[in-house]
Amino acid sequence: MTRRRRGPILLVLPTMVILVLVVIFPMIYSLTVSFRLYDLRVPRHPFVGFENYIRLFTDSRFHNALGVTGLLLLGELALQFPIGFGLAILLARKFRGKKVVQPLLLIPMMITPVVVGYMGRLLFETRSGPINYFLNLMGLPSALWHTSASTALLTVILLDTWQWTPFMMGVLLAGLVSLPPEPYESAKVDGASGLQIFWYLTLPLLKPVIALVIIMRALAILQTFDIIYVLTMGGPGTATETIGIYTYLVGFRYWDIGQASSAAWVLAMMLSVGVTIFLKMMGRERR
Repeated sequence: MTRRRRGPILLVLPTMVILVLVVIFPMIYSLTVSFRLYDLRVPRHPFVGFENYIRLFTDSRFHNALGVTGLLLLGELALQFPIGFGLAILLARKFRGKKVVQPLLLIPMMITPVVVGYMGRLLFETRSGPINYFLNLMGLPSALWHTSASTALLTVILLDTWQWTPFMMGVLLAGLVSLPPEPYESAKVDGASGLQIFWYLTLPLLKPVIALVIIMRALAILQTFDIIYVLTMGGPGTATETIGIYTYLVGFRYWDIGQASSAAWVLAMMLSVGVTIFLKMMGRERR
């Protein structure tokens, strides 16, 4: 091997070694664990094939976790996208105080999710929280928020929406600002209304950005853990137990690492399907 070829290989080698040790080896090891009866309290871990996956898909608690994750995904996207898009459209226009308002709106996404979770516990506290206090001032009864099975998931959705709507807004705003002005000028000359311009110009031109931000948020929502762990720990009961929380509890509370690994791989496959769909959509838009 010549010195010219050896140089780039030596430069890339440390990164490859770290990648193998930190990413590839743990992935392969967790895959092998998912095919074993792996209990940390027992010294032997026999091979059981697909038994962990069979137990997983016949577990009603896992079915509940799938349902909760689906509701969380739909609820957050249904709130974050329209609110983020509306804010992006407003910020795309010129108005006084824009340089102050825009950075302020981006602050929530810069806060650590664990801090947001603890902040949510204080805000939604049932007896003396400020939100229930203002509800009482308006003559409304106090809500149980994260302490009730019927409202706990809604509380998580509201908190996560507060934190990550600015991400939607920022990406969509960047897309709006980068749109070419010529089609808009031609549409105005032809007498198109604002609604027609939005429907027939803005949305089609912004499709790749919309697809990007929705897929990115969907993948992040499927991995939601921090806020739920701090706020409800999957409760009350299993009202907010997503796949991530389910995997954590099975692995580190019940010590069934084999089934937890199989649940983690099911989540990984779901994420892979999401990424594949996104890449196909992006390729179709480019063509």
